[in-house]
Amino acid sequence: MTADEGPQDGHTEPGFSFTDKRRVDPETGELRPEAQQAPETDATDAEAPAGTGEQAGEPVPAADAPDGDAPAADLPADDPAQAAGADAADLGIEIPDDASSIDGASLEEPLSADAQLAAERLADLQRINAEYAAYRMRATREQERAKESGVVALAEALIPVLDEARLAEENGDVTGPFEAHVTKLFASLAKAGVVQYGDVGEGFDPAFHEALMQQPSDEVDGPTIFMVMQPGYRYGDRVIRAARVGVQQPAD
Repeated sequence: MTADEGPQDGHTEPGFSFTDKRRVDPETGELRPEAQQAPETDATDAEAPAGTGEQAGEPVPAADAPDGDAPAADLPADDPAQAAGADAADLGIEIPDDASSIDGASLEEPLSADAQLAAERLADLQRINAEYAAYRMRATREQERAKESGVVALAEALIPVLDEARLAEENGDVTGPFEAHVTKLFASLAKAGVVQYGDVGEGFDPAFHEALMQQPSDEVDGPTIFMVMQPGYRYGDRVIRAARVGVQQPAD
């Protein structure tokens, strides 16, 4: 077969081509014009195999780029929350989405046996102190009521004797040693808190006086006691016996 004859199978073999990408002309030693205008490419573009048809300035598609050379647009932004979540996940700590669900009590360490016992003893002591304070107040009130009841009962028992002694004193029969005993009796009752009241000229008070008689008078401006039949006795604000008196009313 001669050079003029084509291949017997009817196919044409591809010819060999070579692209000179050198920036410096080897014959003249000057920088080629296209090298001055084209920007510098990455080392990966310079190492592209010849004959692939890729130009020096063509970018490498994202799908063909190596794993470590992914485009910067695909990198995640610096987010502190995401970084913190990643760190917590690396440590095996689960962070809930809603922080309000975290109970503060669960973060506290459980008390030891001695601390629990001390807390129980303190609670018992506080409860006992409160109960004792309430008991003291209740006991004090009961003592005061018991004392008042005893004094009132004694005064009620002595009232008839006191009435007789008063009548004897008004008639002049209380003299000598008997007078001293009567004086001491009234003084002892006053010392115990029993007070005798009801004198002529006092204003009439229905809460403390019992009017056995009443008459008009031009000499008074209001109800006034002009006669005392039996004096009254009281212990504090408690009336043991109301004074029995005669009252004068202003004349119309």
